[in-house]
Amino acid sequence: MSRKDQRHSGGSLLAGLAWPLVLGAAAAGGFLYLVLRGPLNHPLALRYFAGHPINMVEVGLFAVGLAALLQKVWNLLGQQSALSSDLIADQAMGQPVSKASEWLDRLADKTALRGTYLGNRLCAALETVERKGSADTLEEDLQNLSDQDADRAHDSYGLVRIIVWAIPMLGFLGTVVGITQALGQLDANELATSLETAIKGLTDGLYVAFDSTAIALCFAMVLMFLQFALDRWESGLLATVDSRVLQELAGRFEVVGSVSDPQIAAVQRMGQAVVKATESLVQRQVELWQKALSAAHDEWQRISRQSTEQLQGALGTALSQSLAQHAAHLTKSEQASAEQLTQRWEQWQTALSHNARLLHAQQVEMVKQGELMTQAIRAAGDVVQLERALNDNLSALAGSKNFEETVMSLAAAIHLLNARLGRPDGQHIELKASHGKGRAA
Repeated sequence: MSRKDQRHSGGSLLAGLAWPLVLGAAAAGGFLYLVLRGPLNHPLALRYFAGHPINMVEVGLFAVGLAALLQKVWNLLGQQSALSSDLIADQAMGQPVSKASEWLDRLADKTALRGTYLGNRLCAALETVERKGSADTLEEDLQNLSDQDADRAHDSYGLVRIIVWAIPMLGFLGTVVGITQALGQLDANELATSLETAIKGLTDGLYVAFDSTAIALCFAMVLMFLQFALDRWESGLLATVDSRVLQELAGRFEVVGSVSDPQIAAVQRMGQAVVKATESLVQRQVELWQKALSAAHDEWQRISRQSTEQLQGALGTALSQSLAQHAAHLTKSEQASAEQLTQRWEQWQTALSHNARLLHAQQVEMVKQGELMTQAIRAAGDVVQLERALNDNLSALAGSKNFEETVMSLAAAIHLLNARLGRPDGQHIELKASHGKGRAA
């Protein structure tokens, strides 16, 4: 909500006039319905509230005035609750006039102050200070705003005052109309023939006529008393708002000049204007520097990006060539290694084949040696048995006469055995005669 909307809301017209009319008409219609056809259907109620169309109009005006006063009560309750709100948090005194804009923005965010005397008064005072650029006449401005709020409060009771004035007028009008109708219905013949009946009809008409005035005066007095009470309440509320606003803004801004010496204020405003112009110039210079630095930064980024792209392209080309050469060298090395491995494998296969043949020959030779060893073992066994038999024979023949012949035969047999066993000729079995018994050993 803007500052103007905070003081002049779009619903002010409805709040001041339309809503009381609508609510009052609805309340009057409901009340008359209860009187005519509802639980309030009593002769006394019919006489005073529905005895004549003017009485019904008076009820309607009273309902409208009462609705306006009730709405005023609701508004004053909201105004009273706004007095407890926090206003300007900054409690420092002698602030520069430029603070007014900041405080206005701070007040605009406070929803509890919207449309209240306190919020409107503060906003109007701060806007005046901001517009003038000086707080020298702040007290006079606050007094003018107070008078304006008092006039506005007085004008808010305009509808009620008109109703309070109109209701007795309607009562007098009802009295005049009732008397006129009563006199108009008076018959001269009936006066001559039946005076009592004529007087009764006249008094009935006068009752209705004076009832409208009586109920109108009652309605007017009720509205007047309610208006007086609310007026006093609102006057006290406005006095509280005056003191609260003065407490919040008195001495808040720095005061340079006065009404009697306006040159100082003019010089102050000129100095502020020079300061603002200097700040604007400095801000403009900073923006230009920022633009120049941004342009230089963008150019440096562009050059860096181009250099990076060129470097990446050169490195990519060099790496591609190096990788191609390395791949070719690896291919050649792989081929040479494969050829060397093939040659070595063939050599290993040849050597393994040769070794296998040698192992086979050694195995065959080992088999032969095994067979020879088996035969030798068998022959050795035979020789042992033969030697045992020879020893036995030599023992048996030791004392015989043909010993020499026997020895020669045995020697021949031994040579034969040596030849069969493959012993050298120098190896022979010696036959020795025992000294005591004559046996070979």
